[in-house]
Amino acid sequence: MSNGRNCDPAVVAEKKTRIRDNHVAPLNSLADRVADAVGLPHGHVPYVDPDQGGTNARVLVLLDNPSTKAEADTGSGLLSLDNNDRTARNCREAYERASISWNDVVHWNVVPFPVAGVKNGGSTPVERTCAAQWTREFVALCPNLEIVLLLGVAARNGWERAGIERDLYVVPGNIPHCSDRGLNSPGGRERFEAAVTEIALILTTRNMTPTGSTRK
Repeated sequence: MSNGRNCDPAVVAEKKTRIRDNHVAPLNSLADRVADAVGLPHGHVPYVDPDQGGTNARVLVLLDNPSTKAEADTGSGLLSLDNNDRTARNCREAYERASISWNDVVHWNVVPFPVAGVKNGGSTPVERTCAAQWTREFVALCPNLEIVLLLGVAARNGWERAGIERDLYVVPGNIPHCSDRGLNSPGGRERFEAAVTEIALILTTRNMTPTGSTRK
């Protein structure tokens, strides 16, 4: 398995020169406001990777909380498919198999700040309730969203707590978190792959006009 590109500090440094690009600036300003609210320095709530679709994305992929490879002190400081961890790798390889463009996708966490418990552990219901306002704000900043993929129990619970009423297609089923632990749960890998395949099919179908030409 290949390492994530963010294992190279030069790659991370270059990405960070673009975190205020138009398509990610509102989302990364939100990350800074989250940091302010929970008493962390800017950058300690990971920024959205500018190589993703940002506010132009059609698919929101929600996970639980930042991994150590996304946190500023121990990783890239980015919510990135290029992070050098198995969760990011599992996603990027699934997107590659399904021919899903990174431009169509944006990742966020239902708890965007590092959780109080064990590193790489799960968030608490209290943390997810606290963060629900930021899930609502994140969605509001992404006008082109059509599909939401909730990866894991915490993501589904955090989405429910956010109470978003916008007309979005939430991929059904108990889709696991895309960590190795989640995918290796009984039937987990099959449900994850089926969800990604379904998203790819929806994106392709909706990208075509009735005449068969590609949507601009």
